Formats: sequence, structure tokens, C-alpha cells
Amino acid sequence: MSDDQLNQAREILAVQEKKYRDSSTRWKVGYRLLLVFSALLATTSAIVSKLSFVPSETGEDLSSILAGCAAVMTTLLAALDFESNSRINRRSRHQVQILLLDAEKTGANADTLLDGLKEVVSRRTHDLDKTD
Repeated sequence: MSDDQLNQAREILAVQEKKYRDSSTRWKVGYRLLLVFSALLATTSAIVSKLSFVPSETGEDLSSILAGCAAVMTTLLAALDFESNSRINRRSRHQVQILLLDAEKTGANADTLLDGLKEVVSRRTHDLDKTD
């Protein structure tokens, strides 16, 4: 196996690892943001409904809007399964990192590394399909 082929395989692995890292981070940040904002909106809704200086009709309307927004965010968390998507991408990233370490071994084979990446992509696709 030529050094060019091995370097190309390493580059492909590095690109794929970055892709999984970025995807995992986006899902994790999205999950945490929606969770925190949902809790803040629900709490604010309860507080607004009890504030004496807010006119009762306005307070009721604002409280309902805030509670509705919190419910939508919670529904999005469940429907889009942010946590599972983050976990699946993180696991795929770790598996690609192992392949990158294997690529540094003496006698590393580009075809073997790419076959390993093919398995990671296939497993990730299968795991994502299971969550649908």
C-alpha cells in the first residue's frame, strides 16, 4: 500500500471525525438550550400569573403564551430525540478516532481503515434509523 493511499485514508478519517464531532456538539448544545429555555419559560409563566403589578388579563395571556412555548420546546426535545442523536454521533466519533490511531501504526492498510470507516457509517445509519 502506498503512502499516498494511506495519507488519503487518514485525511478521509480526519474529515469524518470532525463531521461527527461537530454534529454531536450541535445536538448536545441544542438539547441543553431547549431544555433550559423550556424550564425558564415554564417557571416564568408561573411567576407572571402571580405578579400583582401585572394586570390580570395581561398576566393570564402572557402566562399562557409562555407555558405554550415551554410545551412546544419540550415536545421538540422528545420528537427530535436530541440526546440520542448526540450520543450516536459521539460514539461514531470515538470509533473513527480508534481508526485514526490504527492509521498511525506501522503497516497500516488504507483499505482496512476505509472498511472500518464503512462499518462505522453503516452502524451510525442503522442506529439513527432505529430512533425514527
